[in-house]
Amino acid sequence: MPTEKTKRIPAPLYAAAGAGDLAYRKLRTLPAKMAQLRGKVAELRPVATVTEHDMRADLDRLRGTARRNAAAVVSGAHAAQERATVVYHGLVARGEQVVRTMRSDAAEVGVPAEIEAAPAGAASPGEPAGTAEAPTKPATKRTRPAAK
Repeated sequence: MPTEKTKRIPAPLYAAAGAGDLAYRKLRTLPAKMAQLRGKVAELRPVATVTEHDMRADLDRLRGTARRNAAAVVSGAHAAQERATVVYHGLVARGEQVVRTMRSDAAEVGVPAEIEAAPAGAASPGEPAGTAEAPTKPATKRTRPAAK
């Protein structure tokens, strides 16, 4: 008697759904953010004169800062990796919530359960029975009997 398997959506798909939802929500705030940044650009427009001596001094200062902070970059990369893991798990949780919401919305609309959770290879409701592909079993290798 075959056992019925439950379908589990892989975590990367949940993460993708969560990232898509997060991107959608962030894009909705973009017009307000653009207006805010335009105001800042208008404030910073006055042009300052910079001499070659000032640029050279800034370059030397930047080189010294870069040398001092080389070790900080390595530790920062490690911390970023840990934060990325936390963000990934957050996206997975968000994606699970999005999928759960979509499933409950589908149930409210009246999508039949057979359509939502049809097993792979099963005929769809509009398709005549027996037209779905039957699962194929792997070919077995035939060997000759051993010589005596």
